[in-house]
Amino acid sequence: MSHRADSLAERTYALVVGVEHYGAVSREWRLPGAAHDAHRFARWLTTCAKVPPANVRLFLSPLPGTTLPDTGDLPPHRPATEANIKQALLTDLPSRGGDVLWIYWAGHGFVNGIDDPILPYADASAASISNLNLGSALRHWRSDSVSTGRFRHQIALVDACRVEERRVPALRFEQTTFREGFRVGGREQFVLYATRPGEVAKNRQGSPAGLFTQALLERLEGLSLEESVSRLTDIAQSLQRDFDDRRRNGQARQTPTFEIHRGWHDSAVLTAPDADDTSPRLDQPAWDRLAALARQHPLPACAHDAYRWAFDVCRVSAPVGNALPEGGLTEIVRDLDDRMGRPELPLALPFVRYLAAHAPDRAWGARLDSWVEETRLRLRAAPVPPAPEPPQEPGALHVQLGRAPLEQDAYLVRIWRYRGRFTSEWESGGSLPLSSARGEVGRQIAQLVERFVEEDPEGIAPDIERVEFHIPHDLLDEDFENWSVPAGAEDSGEPVGVLFEVVVRCPDQRKGVARQKWRAKWRALERQGPGGWEAPGANASQPVWLLSGNEVPGNLSALLQAKDLPVCVLAAGERDRLGDVLKAVFSSGVPVAVWRRGEPSDGAPGDLTTALAPSGEPIDPRKLPGTVRALRIAAQHPVVLLWDDPNRRPESGRLMS
Repeated sequence: MSHRADSLAERTYALVVGVEHYGAVSREWRLPGAAHDAHRFARWLTTCAKVPPANVRLFLSPLPGTTLPDTGDLPPHRPATEANIKQALLTDLPSRGGDVLWIYWAGHGFVNGIDDPILPYADASAASISNLNLGSALRHWRSDSVSTGRFRHQIALVDACRVEERRVPALRFEQTTFREGFRVGGREQFVLYATRPGEVAKNRQGSPAGLFTQALLERLEGLSLEESVSRLTDIAQSLQRDFDDRRRNGQARQTPTFEIHRGWHDSAVLTAPDADDTSPRLDQPAWDRLAALARQHPLPACAHDAYRWAFDVCRVSAPVGNALPEGGLTEIVRDLDDRMGRPELPLALPFVRYLAAHAPDRAWGARLDSWVEETRLRLRAAPVPPAPEPPQEPGALHVQLGRAPLEQDAYLVRIWRYRGRFTSEWESGGSLPLSSARGEVGRQIAQLVERFVEEDPEGIAPDIERVEFHIPHDLLDEDFENWSVPAGAEDSGEPVGVLFEVVVRCPDQRKGVARQKWRAKWRALERQGPGGWEAPGANASQPVWLLSGNEVPGNLSALLQAKDLPVCVLAAGERDRLGDVLKAVFSSGVPVAVWRRGEPSDGAPGDLTTALAPSGEPIDPRKLPGTVRALRIAAQHPVVLLWDDPNRRPESGRLMS
């Protein structure tokens, strides 16, 4: 086939990669379809876009025994190895007098801690996974590392997962970067990903072909090179709408996202190439009133969800990782204002709109909502959609056991129900020995739950899902999770830890400076939001610490309280050192801790972290109450969970006999 390529096509080059076979890693890394997808994209370049075949660098590593379609006049492909791809991307292509560069990659993908895509080569090994750090490579191509005047338009299309590197701690990725020189003006980079950070890219059902690539090629089919370059933003937004529909229909769980890198600050903006570089910025009146609002109320626990929702509304990739920016309301808004949302909508407005809808103080929420509307009208920004409804908070019973004055081994008992606020439901009226309290509390829980159901036949109020025991420190060895609760007319009783999530609390142990650290660490837990965390040991930057063996540092309390992290301790050492660990937990303000009360059952994993995260995923402290209950149901591990929320406590004061 001969090509009568126009001048732009003659100045267009491409790097096209498809990796199906990672021979030295494991059989689980087989990825049928990736090489076929790359081949199809290369065919589009040389047919519809009329790019000369000699300008296409094609690297394919198909599965053994795979037959690729006829390549036509495409150049022979070479294996997608580290040496081949680096030579093309860093030496060969930068030397060409090109105007447009296309990069297409289909294969496995991950992201590192700064949101750089890392794409393993076909010759990666399990011991050290060599990879292309695409983020660094793109910054290299935006800089003067590539001769000024070449490749004004750079387009990267990535049909790969964006799994966070820290979620696969067993994999050892090589740390690779490239020379990132001074930013060159006049260059524009368009990057289109098949997924958001943290998501997995899927193949079409029943076909070894990427869902993203198929949808992309359907939109590129029939377009010339000029049309495809000029309509990239429209194509990406059309893909996003398509995948929105697929998610609603249960056909996909991924969301394509794109970035356009322009300007001197390397900002990622969601605009057409000829649009303005910035979305509206907050003005001084907005900052003045927001500062006043921030002084009126502490940052709500929903701030993390609000932050993520702002990026969803603006269809911009959120930063990798789960943590909020440090600081309060104004600092988070400052972070959002420094980022770019849609051209007509700054990220700060949907963030504050979400806070307004979910604020526990309704009057404060109404003032936040007024701030959003006044600011929007003054900035002439687009309308902000309504925030999603707050999820219904599960109900809980709080059981407090306080020592009876002047009586040894006797307790005053009171039960509260929490449903947005605390209401006292039952009080013992006199002191009870622990054995009597054990039976009476179980009967009262059963009667209260039955009464709640009768009072709410339509099930409007949230069901009781958790029982929290507020206890003196010396009762931590009591197996509250095994206290019996009648579960039916003929039933002799079920363990409360099987019927409900059960946690223990010792708020009276939080004294002095520890009380301040307790609140700070709980706020850090709320800022982190959902998602897994590592438990690598005593690492100050990790929210979860694993303390194993008999090695408990003498200065453990000081290590735990030095920063807001950790917020959770897994005590997997010997029982005779548990007292030292728990003493440090309370004095340092750590609000969450897990330890074993006894030995695991036969067949259960002996390691505590394996029991809490059997799939190898990092442990998420927010999910621990449900995870521990599941272990109790499976009768695998006698696990104790300390879960001490400083913001969720019934009224103070002594229990009355």
